[in-house]
Amino acid sequence: MSTERRPSSRRNRVDNKHRIERATTRRATRHNDGASVPAMSSEVIEAALYRAAEGDYAAQATTYILTEEGSFVRRPDLYAVCLDWSDDGRYASVRWETLREVVTAPDGPYPDGALRTILLLCCSLHDDGPVPLSRLASLDTTNARIVSRGVHIATGALPLRQALGNTP
Repeated sequence: MSTERRPSSRRNRVDNKHRIERATTRRATRHNDGASVPAMSSEVIEAALYRAAEGDYAAQATTYILTEEGSFVRRPDLYAVCLDWSDDGRYASVRWETLREVVTAPDGPYPDGALRTILLLCCSLHDDGPVPLSRLASLDTTNARIVSRGVHIATGALPLRQALGNTP
């Protein structure tokens, strides 16, 4: 009989809620303004955002909107200052207050238009801040569908897997 004790499988399981809280509370090293940030593949950013959003409808909705529209994950000027990464790099969460400040800065590169509207809608799903609903007309049909699906995900009525077309 072995005296070596094996940890129980229950002890080894990671509780989803704990994992999400841990991912969103870890703070990555912040980059200084003007610091060079290496370009990352949009797939890496998307995967990290979806991992961190697991179990949170609002986070899933905003991740869906940001990744399906695509501009956020392809713009180092946005993700470099607006994402916090877990220590192991597997989880990324958006700093919503920072994103709102970047997008609404008077001298910023985000004038009224579709991208600004989408980014502010995503912010409002998290901080209940002002939403530019009067600007929805600036969205083309594709982006309007993405936003409406995102809102549907946020209500919990549309599972993320179904929205992504991954239903069994």
